[in-house]
Amino acid sequence: MSKNRKTARSLSGALLVGLLLPGSPLIAQPSGPDPVAELRAEIAEIRREYEDRLSRLEARLAELEGTSTLPAEAPGPDASAGDELDALRAAARAAAGEAPATTPPTGAPDAEPRQRSLNLLNPEISFTGNVLASATDAGREDFEIQEIEIDLQAALDPFSRTRLTLAIEGEEIDVEEGYVEYSSLPGGLELTLGKFRQQFGVLNRQHLHALPQVTYPAALTTYFGEEALAQTGVSLRWLLPKPWASANEITLQVTDGGAEVFGGEDFEQLSVLAHVKSFWETGQASWFEWGLSGIAGGDGAGGDSRIWGTDLTYHWQPPERAKYREITWRTEVLLSQRDDLFGRQVDAWGGYAYLEGLLRRNLYLGLRYDDVADPFEPDFRRRGIVPYLTWWQSEFVRLRAEYQRLEDELTDEEEDRFLLQLTWAAGPHKHETY
Repeated sequence: MSKNRKTARSLSGALLVGLLLPGSPLIAQPSGPDPVAELRAEIAEIRREYEDRLSRLEARLAELEGTSTLPAEAPGPDASAGDELDALRAAARAAAGEAPATTPPTGAPDAEPRQRSLNLLNPEISFTGNVLASATDAGREDFEIQEIEIDLQAALDPFSRTRLTLAIEGEEIDVEEGYVEYSSLPGGLELTLGKFRQQFGVLNRQHLHALPQVTYPAALTTYFGEEALAQTGVSLRWLLPKPWASANEITLQVTDGGAEVFGGEDFEQLSVLAHVKSFWETGQASWFEWGLSGIAGGDGAGGDSRIWGTDLTYHWQPPERAKYREITWRTEVLLSQRDDLFGRQVDAWGGYAYLEGLLRRNLYLGLRYDDVADPFEPDFRRRGIVPYLTWWQSEFVRLRAEYQRLEDELTDEEEDRFLLQLTWAAGPHKHETY
């Protein structure tokens, strides 16, 4: 029994040693194919298929590129070649594992980016329409387009911008403003070259459609002409530090004297204007503005013309009720000094004042008073009382009803007028006051 056990133990040990020895024939060997070798073979096959497909695509691309030069206006039967070419290119990029191209298709390369960059070069275009219906106590009734205005503005470069305003009245087209402005000069200076509405007082600078009433005050039209004061020349404005008010500015302008008061159409009759304006914040809800203006030049007949003016404006608008409560009071006084036919200086005073308040949201009620002496017959005056009601339908559309009671002592005429005005605007610059 002991001998058999020893023999069994010897055979077990020999068998264990045989299993553990490397390369022993007793170790079980895999009977199937090697999986690593199979994987390598599959990768090699995929690579060969990819290279063959890429070669076929390149050959097809070369063939299509040779036939895609037909004129755009006569594409013929191969008109879809461009689309097929784009599809093949996209397939080639996908096969190569590349990201989709962001460039536009062939035939319109960079169309969208180029179009956007070109839009940046286009000026901002706005236009306003001003339609007026009127009736008088003399039985005269009229319905007219008071003015159509086209406004173009653009930045020329980082240093300058331009503006062109065309006013269409009836069959006439007038350049109301056209200038280049340099607004980033050192020291707070601003330079303007061209034709512009001049900085005399407050309302003269505003265009007709932006006025708080239907027409300019009688003092401006009597002393400067029907279009008020707009001439060609150079303007220099200086925004001062704060020596006496919250903000101060000085404007100097040299122009060609083309207004009616100066009687010139070229730079042989120069006129010179100076304007000083100061602004005070009198609280969170109100501000006050004062201005002083003067302009001088020849009258075209060998005499001189000088007009002086001062203006005051007070505005109240509580921040918490800004959409429903607002009051504006403004007055301007002018002194006209003009030489008559005999060379004698004639002094004439004129001015206007108006008060305007916001009754409810978008609805304004106002009253203006005009009083101006004739520039050559100062003993005769023109007076007017102008109540008006303005409703802003939106920031694009405004309706106004206005009554005018006018008296002219020189002609001994009185007139009552009732006006209905519709003003609309489109574009980025709507009803701008400046």
